Amino acid sequence: MPSATNAAAYSRVTEIILTDHRHPVTAYLSPAGITSRGVIRGVDTDFDDAALNRMLIQPRNSSLLGARRIKNTETVILIFNGLKVPNYVFCGQVIYHCTLYKRQIDTCRTCGQVSHRQDVCPTPSTKVCDHCGHLPTDNRHVCNQPVCAVCGEAHRTGDGECRHRYQLPYLVHRRRQRRRRRKQAQQKTPTPATSPVPAKTTKPQGPPLGPRNPTPTGQPTWVDKVACKGEAHAAQRQGHSPQQPDPEPEQLKRMYAEQAKEIQSPKEELAKQQAPELREGSDMSGLVLIRGAKKRAGPTLQAEEQSEFDRFTANIYAILEQYRAETTAEYSAFNSKLESMQKQLIELAAWPAQMDARTKVL
Repeated sequence: MPSATNAAAYSRVTEIILTDHRHPVTAYLSPAGITSRGVIRGVDTDFDDAALNRMLIQPRNSSLLGARRIKNTETVILIFNGLKVPNYVFCGQVIYHCTLYKRQIDTCRTCGQVSHRQDVCPTPSTKVCDHCGHLPTDNRHVCNQPVCAVCGEAHRTGDGECRHRYQLPYLVHRRRQRRRRRKQAQQKTPTPATSPVPAKTTKPQGPPLGPRNPTPTGQPTWVDKVACKGEAHAAQRQGHSPQQPDPEPEQLKRMYAEQAKEIQSPKEELAKQQAPELREGSDMSGLVLIRGAKKRAGPTLQAEEQSEFDRFTANIYAILEQYRAETTAEYSAFNSKLESMQKQLIELAAWPAQMDARTKVL
């Protein structure tokens, strides 16, 4: 079982002795298992690696294993457990943006080869031009055009314009590989146009299968009525007029028309009673005599007729007023019943949504 104390002691070894010769070495701690690396920038240089580990390794950074600074820069490399690098990390009370760490490809400025550095060059005696990469034959070598040792394009090795100066992270390589495999699998699967068409099977003809409880054609069910009523009220709450016309104005118009007819009929009867009845074969002289007799009777007869007409008119108006009061009371009762029915329909329309909400909660 590895020990953290022993690993820390091994990492402080600076040289080893072999056959009475001292060889300088550089040891470092390597994480065990599957890990990934991230990088944060702008960290104060006053904090050493021990202080950074104390501030970074905390419950809010649960997958963080360790941290180390790149020389004396403000860039810190973080090591995470697993293949996921978070977008943000906490360093004390400060939040830093974390990105995927991309390691730069090592290039040797002595021999011009890649994959190793200048301090560990296996052929230190071979000196090439670090500008163009050619082996100079004399001291009068002049570089005409720079050549990158990584990509071979016309720029210096390790220049900021080089797109291949960083190693491809394993996470990116793994993601691209999975995407490539998924695309190949989709291309191998047959499309609906090229898939074989199944043979048609003959089925016995019979009456079409319909719902178990079919409703009569043209007669909406109570569910349809409740849904339509709920949509109409929802449109009114949202400020939009419903599609269906309101039946109340039509009912009021019919009631007012009937009242007008009933008011007009007593007036017509009164006019018929006052008008003289002319029968076929009757003599006009009798009518003239009656009118003349009324005129000779004087104001007494006229006053009696006027009082009788006033009484008749008062009775008619009393009957009409009583009828109007009864109609108003009936209309008020009908309107209250209609409002209560509308409320019940709204509650009934909202009942399925309430049941769904209760089911989700349970």
